[in-house]
Amino acid sequence: MRRFLLLISIAAIFASLLPAGEFEWMVRQVSRESGVEPMHIPFFGLARFVVAVGHPAGATDLHLAVFENTEIAPEHFARMIDSAAGSSWKPMIRVRSRNGESTNIYLQQAGKQVRLLIGTLERNQSTLIEVRVKPEELIRFVDEHEHRH
Repeated sequence: MRRFLLLISIAAIFASLLPAGEFEWMVRQVSRESGVEPMHIPFFGLARFVVAVGHPAGATDLHLAVFENTEIAPEHFARMIDSAAGSSWKPMIRVRSRNGESTNIYLQQAGKQVRLLIGTLERNQSTLIEVRVKPEELIRFVDEHEHRH
């Protein structure tokens, strides 16, 4: 039994380190457009494993790419994220501040789960985040924590 659990754990860790398919493609698009490679985030594979196993707040998968030293206009950033996301992602929220910060949130239905794609631009840093969530569990999590305050 211990060997089986060890094998399952190792397989899950290696699976969490594999490229993220569509998300990885979007990261490459943003990298090409901005001319900046995403930074390496130590132990992020472990964080993805914890999300895949523990499902905090209903999350079942998580991807993150951070680009430092990006010089992108907010309008160009929005077009770049729209282009990278494609027509399968539906824009939900777009926020732009006077100081050039921008946040774009997209949604995609994935069976009983939803995928959220969040693109942010702040000064000289841009970030892409994709999270797959079970909506019912996320709502329950928010409700439980809302009543605590």
